[in-house]
Amino acid sequence: MLRPFSLLIPLALLSLLSADPSLLFGQQKPKDLQWTHAFDLACRKYGESDFSDKTQKFGVEAFRDNNNDLGLYISQAGALGAGKGFANLKLPFTSKGPEWLTGLDLPARKAGEKEFTKSTQVYSMEVFRDPNTDNWIYITDKGYVAVAPAKSKGAGNQAPKWSHSVDLMVRKGGVKDWKEASKVGIEVYRDANTGNLIYISDIGGIAVIPETAPVKGDGKAPEWLHGLDLACRRANEPSFSKETRKYGVEVFLDANNGNLILICESGHLAVIPGPKDIKAPTPGVKEPQWTHGLNLKVRKAGEKEFSNTTPVFGAEAFVDPNLNAVIYVTERGTISAAAK
Repeated sequence: MLRPFSLLIPLALLSLLSADPSLLFGQQKPKDLQWTHAFDLACRKYGESDFSDKTQKFGVEAFRDNNNDLGLYISQAGALGAGKGFANLKLPFTSKGPEWLTGLDLPARKAGEKEFTKSTQVYSMEVFRDPNTDNWIYITDKGYVAVAPAKSKGAGNQAPKWSHSVDLMVRKGGVKDWKEASKVGIEVYRDANTGNLIYISDIGGIAVIPETAPVKGDGKAPEWLHGLDLACRRANEPSFSKETRKYGVEVFLDANNGNLILICESGHLAVIPGPKDIKAPTPGVKEPQWTHGLNLKVRKAGEKEFSNTTPVFGAEAFVDPNLNAVIYVTERGTISAAAK
């Protein structure tokens, strides 16, 4: 099985890329990122019934990517979620605070684990609405985030309902053979409070998407489409090189509902709607196109001002022409995606 690759850069081109990466791809210079607003989001740990002054909080910054008008939420844990609703924001503005909706506890089995047991890892998360952009923000007890459009203010305090599960294989960046591919277990839950589906991996990585086609029957096996190698520089890494970390990402069709699952070798994932006429595996695979890099500053919860010691996370943006989707990957191996 051939896989497309990105940024496996010939050494002869490294000096050009160091000067201006966009020149290598015949692109215009990327537009600047704009900070829009920020939140401190509290998330209870599993078994913590009530919020208190001891409940952990995560700083979350929101930015507008003017290269595509998507919005980026990134937590102090370095986890990123991409969403819409940022294009018409008139900056600067006085932001409204987050609206808490509910808390959820989601068990997530490891790949090959057939039953839920007392030893199955349970991840807790909170659901907030961003009234500034009308997005749902899910944040876990590890500081991982996922974003989906909020079509309503949500209602009720309903427990998540398990839908189905899939085990997905993923190769490391630069590896073509499946022999040493790792396997990641993923559970899929319905969140009746928001109308979203929640995908959660066995390491606690999450992705959310509005549910449009309820699952019927016993569940269908996922279908592999293609693989990607996505290189991501650290924040202090000015240019791509042979030392730049490359993350392997596989794309699967969730045949139960038509969603596309992008699973990274790190165990983090993204989910986007799939086209109706999609074929597996992807015929005539095209390489992903790097568009621009990002350095994202994120304050810790309670930190009011940006400073020289504020952590900075490197991220890269790609377009997968096979999916017509934008994919972000961070130096921490977290990913997010949005249909163009």
